Amino acid sequence: MFTRKVILGMLALGAFGTALLACGSSDDSGTAAKPANRPLGVGNTEMANSELEKAVRENLYSNEQLRAADLSIIADVTRNQVTLSGTVSSEELRAKAVELAKSAQAGVIVSDKINVQPSASNSVPGARQFSFV
Repeated sequence: MFTRKVILGMLALGAFGTALLACGSSDDSGTAAKPANRPLGVGNTEMANSELEKAVRENLYSNEQLRAADLSIIADVTRNQVTLSGTVSSEELRAKAVELAKSAQAGVIVSDKINVQPSASNSVPGARQFSFV
């Protein structure tokens, strides 16, 4: 038969084990929740670069003209930098692209390699321009 001390000890050990299970541990589950305000770039560098690039792309695609511009985006989280390249039709559109890229992550540096080439929508190739004085 068990003595009173042994029974009390077993009860205490059981209560302690139950308390540990009730608290839980993110290490045991293998599926730790991501912090709500986790900055992009934490963890695997390749995955973080991809996440930052995706965030910038989503911001740029929110603007119809920038979506049509098909800009190239290269993200480097180790430098907290995004490089934009391609061609847009105006300085305003270039500035908008840089602004939207910066808003993808706090403090991100945007390397602007975007060319501005106004579209020649009203001109006819090879046509002569006349001016009347």
